Amino acid sequence: MKVAILADVHANIFALKAVMEELDQKNVDTILVVGDIIGYYYWPKETLDLLRSDQRVTCVKGNHEINLITAISDKKESQRLLKKYGSGYEVCKQFLNIDDVNWIDCLPNFKIIERGGDSFYLSHGDLKTLDTYIYPDAEPKILRKNLSDCTYTIFGHTHYPLLYRHKNRMLINPGSVGQPRDVGGKACYALVDQLTNEVQFCRVEFDIQKVIEAAMKYDPGLPYLQNVMKRNLI
Repeated sequence: MKVAILADVHANIFALKAVMEELDQKNVDTILVVGDIIGYYYWPKETLDLLRSDQRVTCVKGNHEINLITAISDKKESQRLLKKYGSGYEVCKQFLNIDDVNWIDCLPNFKIIERGGDSFYLSHGDLKTLDTYIYPDAEPKILRKNLSDCTYTIFGHTHYPLLYRHKNRMLINPGSVGQPRDVGGKACYALVDQLTNEVQFCRVEFDIQKVIEAAMKYDPGLPYLQNVMKRNLI
């Protein structure tokens, strides 16, 4: 069986479509999404519809899902989030319906699933939180501390890919689909081959120009949202 691991889509439908098309070509059986489906960018409805329509997909919540629910219920906090993260939540308010918002709100913070004899622990940040960063250069003792009892422990949040093996367990961060921060314009995800126990990080190009143009339109005061799309491009 092949299991694809995705994180940090951030409502970037161009990146997500490119990844999902590749997963179809590779005959992937299971797709695990470890949070931050929305936030930053501007196609939340299309993103949710694509993920929710695919029976292979299992999702957990990220900090941006929590931020959205806060932005909907708290006007003062909504303004703070707008200044920090941009217009992504405002676009969500405009285009997501009640069913979409309820689906986001009901996503679990953590989840354990079994596939093909292996267990997968899903979280966005670390074992206990959604907003803790575990970067690839973290000390081995920190990585070991954050291994669950499952075969695979899956985190996101940093937007940088990570693979750590310890005995018969692995900790994986698949990098980011929608806002990769190591190489802009190339969506990153992880692919687990359960027959060989191999983990591969895959890169898929997407149309960054459409994302940049939208960021210029919606958030001209946050150039980061444009510039990260071009980071380290050759």
